[in-house]
Amino acid sequence: MGERDLSVILSSYNQPNALRLVLASFAAQDDLDFELIVADDGSDLDIRSMVAAFAQTAPFGVAFITQPHDGYRRARIANRAAGEARGSQLLFCDGDCVPFRNLVSVHKAAFREGCFWTAGCLYLTLEQSRSLTPETVANGTHELFLTLRPRSRLYWTHVRNVAYRLMGKKSKPKMKGANFSVDRRCLLDVDGFDEAYNGMSSEDSDLRNRLRNSGCDGVSLWHRAVVCHLDHRLDPRRAPQGSRRRRDPELYYSSYDRVKALKGMSHLGEAD
Repeated sequence: MGERDLSVILSSYNQPNALRLVLASFAAQDDLDFELIVADDGSDLDIRSMVAAFAQTAPFGVAFITQPHDGYRRARIANRAAGEARGSQLLFCDGDCVPFRNLVSVHKAAFREGCFWTAGCLYLTLEQSRSLTPETVANGTHELFLTLRPRSRLYWTHVRNVAYRLMGKKSKPKMKGANFSVDRRCLLDVDGFDEAYNGMSSEDSDLRNRLRNSGCDGVSLWHRAVVCHLDHRLDPRRAPQGSRRRRDPELYYSSYDRVKALKGMSHLGEAD
């Protein structure tokens, strides 16, 4: 990989049905010059074998890392993956979000040093999710779900992102952990995701706030870089117990004034 290459970090937990679709869609990208790291949060299903089988024919390098499951610890496994990634641009996605075939190329084309890029998410129904196969996502069938109404919503989210950015609002651009990329050096400057959050919470927005505090510029790609979020019922065992989203107000609002994570990448060598 060259100096300006990209690493995809794909977070996953007990979602083989979704992950098959996501892997197939990455293999069909219009730019295949990237590495893919599956960051597994301790699945008790045999995700490793599925990823290994995919890696044998994938047109790019594939790695698999995991950790013992102890509740929702996506921040920790994402930090580990970021530490092992070789790309200068890191693209974070989720294992239940099928990318459009131009996702990698759009994020790559937007690259500038000292920036991060947030992008759009289209939520599919269970019926739409079940209609997809690895073959149909490779052909771009999922992209047809972006009809006029959801396309308009993504566009206006982008417009608001741009407007609020010009106004200096700290909570913009809107950021989804399922689809954003960042200059690797910026991520290291803020010490990565904050593992101080307990369970599924606001670690993505926290990261955005600290990136902005560090001087990293947030750029919206909501109207151009899109993933399709599959219905969670496609993989009923996906959600770990106690993973309901909740916000720790004191911790989150402190991120408006901090740069470094309270417990970030620099803690990876410590015992759990």
